[in-house]
Amino acid sequence: MGAGGRGKGAVAKRATKRPVQKAIKKESQPKQEDNTVDANFDVDETERRIGKVAYFDRRRGFGFLDVDDGLVPENKLMVHWSEITSDDRWPFLNSGMEVEYSIKKVLVRQGKAGLLRASNVSLPGGEAIALQEEVEDKREYIGGKEMRYTGSIKWYHTTQGYGFITLDKAESGVTEVKVNREEVSGGHAIPLHTGLQVEFGLSKNKTGTIAAYQVTLPGGEMLTRETGEAREAFPGVFTGEIDWYDFRGAQGWVLPDDFEALPGPVQESVTEQAQRRADRTGKETMETLHFRRLDMVDHTVKFAKGVAIKFSVYMSAKGAGAFDVQLA
Repeated sequence: MGAGGRGKGAVAKRATKRPVQKAIKKESQPKQEDNTVDANFDVDETERRIGKVAYFDRRRGFGFLDVDDGLVPENKLMVHWSEITSDDRWPFLNSGMEVEYSIKKVLVRQGKAGLLRASNVSLPGGEAIALQEEVEDKREYIGGKEMRYTGSIKWYHTTQGYGFITLDKAESGVTEVKVNREEVSGGHAIPLHTGLQVEFGLSKNKTGTIAAYQVTLPGGEMLTRETGEAREAFPGVFTGEIDWYDFRGAQGWVLPDDFEALPGPVQESVTEQAQRRADRTGKETMETLHFRRLDMVDHTVKFAKGVAIKFSVYMSAKGAGAFDVQLA
């Protein structure tokens, strides 16, 4: 559909430019969160401490440490998988294990507050954490642990962290297998577009269900956001404002200052996406660019509606989007 087209039943609003002067919505008083401190709160980020793992969600990649030093509110310190010192494919922690860590402060709400988080998490003494091999040794494998199969992504939900792979050749009576986020070799929460060719092993759980493990590109190459989503980045940096951002949902929308300044393919894709939303909801919609938290330069920022930002753009198998999103 062209940039000026309208679909059946649509009430979409065509917006190519926004005024230079913007009315920024005043933020309401934020709710106090665990580990939230004043922006000027002082913490020694080099000091090493000892704590125990209270809980860790391997699928979602985060958990909490039990700490008792009087520094952290409620004595619960959040830890993200990216802060675990480990060579495991998808680092994780077991509840009750003792760990060594530091504390870092990350600024949020445009620098108005800080969050305390665990960093450089290791075994006591600084040794790297290695739990993956132990878990994998307990599995039953189809064709052996080193056997590899090929197939293509049927669908994959990045936020929920799972999807399905269609095998190129049926194995043990199955033609499709589930793939969980922690089995994707590449580290971050990588989107996997439909039709992407992949290589993987097959394992069977206690109930006999067969699933994919150690998913890579054909030949064993690690997946990246660019390959997983078939992204093509365009040169240039653009300006705009946050139209909407969901911190918990880890995604949002950018409203460009000058829609016509965007590359032609991006304009067409954004218009088509906006038209589909209008057709589906029957409501007025704006031509905005989608982004995820991993597309932000600083993942800890909680963008407020109307905040001025700058960004770059890309095209992927799912359409246009924004990346390198940051405060202007």
